[in-house]
Amino acid sequence: MNDFRLQQLRDTVDRQSDGKVLSVFCRTDPREPENSGEHPGWMISLKNGIRDALEAIDPGHESHKVAQRLAEEAERRILETPAHERGRSIACFLSEDGLIDELHTFQIPVRDGFVTFDSGPVVWPIVDVVDRGQRTGIVLMSNDNIRLLEWFDGTAEDIEPSDREDDFGTHDDDTRAHIVNFMDRVKEWRNQFQADSIADIADAVSKLGYDRLIVAADGELGSHFESSMPDPLGESLIEIVPINLIDHTSADVAEHLDERLREDWRESVGTVADQALARVKAADRGAGGPDETLLALSEGRVGHVIFDPYLETKSEILSDGAIQAIEDAGEASIQEALVEVALRTDARMSSASAEEVPALAEAGGVLATLRY
Repeated sequence: MNDFRLQQLRDTVDRQSDGKVLSVFCRTDPREPENSGEHPGWMISLKNGIRDALEAIDPGHESHKVAQRLAEEAERRILETPAHERGRSIACFLSEDGLIDELHTFQIPVRDGFVTFDSGPVVWPIVDVVDRGQRTGIVLMSNDNIRLLEWFDGTAEDIEPSDREDDFGTHDDDTRAHIVNFMDRVKEWRNQFQADSIADIADAVSKLGYDRLIVAADGELGSHFESSMPDPLGESLIEIVPINLIDHTSADVAEHLDERLREDWRESVGTVADQALARVKAADRGAGGPDETLLALSEGRVGHVIFDPYLETKSEILSDGAIQAIEDAGEASIQEALVEVALRTDARMSSASAEEVPALAEAGGVLATLRY
């Protein structure tokens, strides 16, 4: 999982402050049609979210004035952030006492725009961003070149330029025998180039510790690469994409592969949820529903928790132990309590709707695999 973003989340929820804390999330993704006009959808959502959050506070109460001040400041900062710096989503946290003052931009969009006032920063909407942004190796291949890129947090960058570019040199003997001999040597060189490249990539991926790997290679290159991969490398492979991207910029590569990376995330989370549900039914290291999962989290037994971000659970159906876990976390919502306890116990977190992961519908919107 994205360790850098996880640490940011831990640092944010650990911040202590007095009074109201404003949490704002904007889905600023410029690829979305509603964000392309003069008045982009994310801006309208921001203004509506602030209005609704303020309306939930008694206008006559002193905290309303404080909330309004924080909301105006957050709106000003977000609107003044240059378009090229907004990325695909923005999160802003401001506290009444000024001890919490953060603005983060992401290249992965949050699920929805969201504004709320609470006793502390609300971070559960960032779970998607953190979980989807896992480090991924991208291999680009052509007959005579290879590139290794790292996709992280929605952005791709070259690890290093290839030092194996094709350099056949010149050949001034144009006799048929020499031409045939030359082409045979080229074929042999390319076969060796591919074999060496696969070995190098396997070594690099192992050392860099990528969570997953995707390969873009046209023609037979991809199938040859896959058949020659050592087992540890094959286990992390998402897919061989039949396209030549060797000469594209890293930004173009990320855009080309974006949908496949998102689909892989959905598939992997769905697989874990199915496994967790099967374990619940077999009473074997699985937890289902907010109550049972909160108890397991508070005991440090959860390996991976998946929750529906639209989960609504009434406190009266929770056990005393689950209610105590929420109170100990100091949070008002089930989602925020799940995230905070998961952060403190090093459990992996994923957020998915029941539509994306149907198994959640059978388990009250929360599933978890247990360590023991």
